[in-house]
Amino acid sequence: MQLKSRFIKNLILLTFSTAIINIVEMITNVYITNKIGTTVLGSFSLITNLFNFLVTISLFGIPLAITKIVSESDILSENSTISYSTKVGCKFCGLISVIVCIFSIIFKDKISKIFLNGIVDTNTIIILSLSLPFIAITSCFCAYFNALRKVEKPIMTEFLTHIVKSTLIVALLYIKFPTYKTLAISILLSELISFIFSYMLCRKDIRVYKSDKKTDKKSTIFHIFKISVPISFTSFIRSGLSTIKHTLIPLRMQKYGYSYEYSLSRYGLIHGIALPFILMPSIFINSFASLLLPEYSRYFASKNITRIQEITEKIFKTTIILSLYISFIIYLSSDLICFKLYNNHEVSYYVKILTPLICIIYLDYIVDSMLKGLDLQVNVMKINIIDLIISITLIYFGIPYLGSFGYILVIYTSEYINGLMSINELLKASSIQFRYFEWLVKPLICFFSAYAIINLINIPTTNFQALIFSVLLFSIITFILIFLSKSITLKSKKEY
Repeated sequence: MQLKSRFIKNLILLTFSTAIINIVEMITNVYITNKIGTTVLGSFSLITNLFNFLVTISLFGIPLAITKIVSESDILSENSTISYSTKVGCKFCGLISVIVCIFSIIFKDKISKIFLNGIVDTNTIIILSLSLPFIAITSCFCAYFNALRKVEKPIMTEFLTHIVKSTLIVALLYIKFPTYKTLAISILLSELISFIFSYMLCRKDIRVYKSDKKTDKKSTIFHIFKISVPISFTSFIRSGLSTIKHTLIPLRMQKYGYSYEYSLSRYGLIHGIALPFILMPSIFINSFASLLLPEYSRYFASKNITRIQEITEKIFKTTIILSLYISFIIYLSSDLICFKLYNNHEVSYYVKILTPLICIIYLDYIVDSMLKGLDLQVNVMKINIIDLIISITLIYFGIPYLGSFGYILVIYTSEYINGLMSINELLKASSIQFRYFEWLVKPLICFFSAYAIINLINIPTTNFQALIFSVLLFSIITFILIFLSKSITLKSKKEY
């Protein structure tokens, strides 16, 4: 009961803080979009994808290894292993990230030419590269705290990162500082401050878990790399393919007949605005997913298969209902909200096209964390690699004939292939069956029925008062229908 209440407390705390962070990020994103336009936003999205590849190499899968080892050691009361694995993990991660930083600076010209089509000066790459060691070591500290269910400390670190970054971006753009340097400097300084803050927190906390001479240091190091090496290898492939995928999109749009600038604008509009818009409400899902990894690691370590099956069934059902509700709310409100925020009807058009993806994307977030907790992180990476290979093939051959619509088709194919393969992997690992009628068909009937009733009433959502009334009415009707259909019941067929 104590563990359950602690999990719920952490979930509420993480959800609330993530909500604030997402609101800050959304306001900043709106400001950036209106200030620099979708073309520059598309360019920076390409830079961000390349930067994420460098971060992936720097991490080398070590933070995930720390989370798994520390959570397993905690349940077995092996305090010395907790301390030593965290410290040695941070050292290795720091060393690897420094090497990646140096190589990125040395080969900055080639990186800019090959991956970014020369759209930015190399100083931006240098500034971003300098932030890699701070990001890597901070990720290790956060992995340690998450494993011990001390989520308030990673929350404070992440909150500080986003607040500092958003404040710097707004301030520097306001004084008309160069755009790309503004975004890069903001990332560097925010990560530096977060590193200092998280280091102070971890240094104080880890003193409780003193390492002693009995600690099998060689075994611990071997355990770290046994987990991280397979993850890192597949992560490199996945992240590298992802970078190639996003680099190709504006280039292949050119083959359709767009100019490179217009291609970047389409890419920025879809990838930089519409996709983040539909993913913004995922605060509960993301918070829940981040807490599931250490929990599933504990159940897996204690071989509590019954508990894994029970929780998995409940999570599937709840996530589907919640994600479908979010999908319909976004579809109902996108016209008014998108126009008010971005003064652009095209954003709403793409948001509506992408809303059917919400359910599978949110499910995929949850399922990936479950699979990693069940020691199937390599399988997750394999699925991601298969997905990326198919996506790159579609981008290369499809976008030159279909343009922006081809990119939408790629997103749909990618998300559904990835999501369905991950779900199938989890169902096999937990030995449960997906109950299509109970978990998916019944909720869909309820939501579509409520939406049809709202359309029959025909409330004009031309202002926020009418929109709020429409959303409230839709929510009430949906809740009544779900309750009457017993879709909201969380009991499994089996009694445990």
